[in-house]
Amino acid sequence: MSADGEAVAGTHAPGRPSVPSGRATLRAALPVAVAVLALHVVFVVARAALVGGLDGFVVYDGRAYFRIALDPLTRAVSDHGITFTRPAYWQTRIGYPLTAWLGSLGGRHALVAAALVVVNLLAVTGIALVAACTARRLGRGVWWGAVPALWAGFLVGLGQDLTEPLAGLLLLGALVLLRSHRHLLAALALTAAALTRETTLLVAAAVLVVSLVPSRGRRTAPGWWVGTLPLAVYAGWRTWVHARWSDLVPDPTSGNPVGTPVVELVRYAGSAALHPLREAPNLVLLVPTLLILVLVATALRGGGPAHERLALAGYLLVLVSLPVWDRGQAYLRWGCEPVLIGWLLLTGRPTADIVRRLVVPAVAVVWIVTATQSVAYPLEGAWWTWS
Repeated sequence: MSADGEAVAGTHAPGRPSVPSGRATLRAALPVAVAVLALHVVFVVARAALVGGLDGFVVYDGRAYFRIALDPLTRAVSDHGITFTRPAYWQTRIGYPLTAWLGSLGGRHALVAAALVVVNLLAVTGIALVAACTARRLGRGVWWGAVPALWAGFLVGLGQDLTEPLAGLLLLGALVLLRSHRHLLAALALTAAALTRETTLLVAAAVLVVSLVPSRGRRTAPGWWVGTLPLAVYAGWRTWVHARWSDLVPDPTSGNPVGTPVVELVRYAGSAALHPLREAPNLVLLVPTLLILVLVATALRGGGPAHERLALAGYLLVLVSLPVWDRGQAYLRWGCEPVLIGWLLLTGRPTADIVRRLVVPAVAVVWIVTATQSVAYPLEGAWWTWS
């Protein structure tokens, strides 16, 4: 048992079944990963049929990642029919397009669209596998591990060639490694996550803050360097990328989207009350999403690693302060990190059975609604499908 009250993966905690061997855990977790993969393959096939193939996944921000996957260090403002508007911002998130570049054998144009989809498919499958193994080691059923992989924010990333699935896999891997006290590997995974999606840096910051707060009860807590490494590497990479684009496409000026907590949510609720029919598709998605976030927030009260609880609090605070509630794909993507961390904390809590039972159907509802609303995205003038 760790000093924070959590059973460390690979150990035996009083009152819990003895932890199975690694091979037995992997064998038990494989069906979960296969089922999650099969479900997402069905979505990919359906979406490809509706949008004209895998090239139809390359929309909006996904177009930028497609460009970078062709040439990760490009300095061309326009190429392959795509013009950068925020090249430094997108190139800073190099992890996902670089992985697709490798998967497409060095950015071969005919393979890049497929590589972007395959990378995210494998990432979602990896989340399911890691989560199922972790659930079993912490005394839960392996199918509980399907829950974080079925968070709809990852489905949005899969359907639009975005960074969330790969960043989620790296973040979950880092958190599990931290619980196993493999701090060097965890720091490397956090660094890779930061170079894929900088929002994961909140976990690194939480690790650093907790390491600097004296406590006799956290002798095995990660050292300050575990949080510092990803923060320093990301800062250096971001500085270099922005410097090389500054004379070509200066960073656009934009205000801070973070406002007063809950104000934007209340404002949207008032608007939706005036136009219930127009907002019905989003409300069908938003209500169970808010339920999940409330259930995830209950993990803050229990035990668990201090850096996980601090990061979860930070993510939830940021999320409820953003003007995203009228767009399902926005709040679902912002929910990826808090749902992953909250799931992990709930997994380790013996008293959270009721919460876990409520989370499962809510996640299923959100996934199904998201799949039906996003499968043909973008569809102009549609009521149910995102436009």
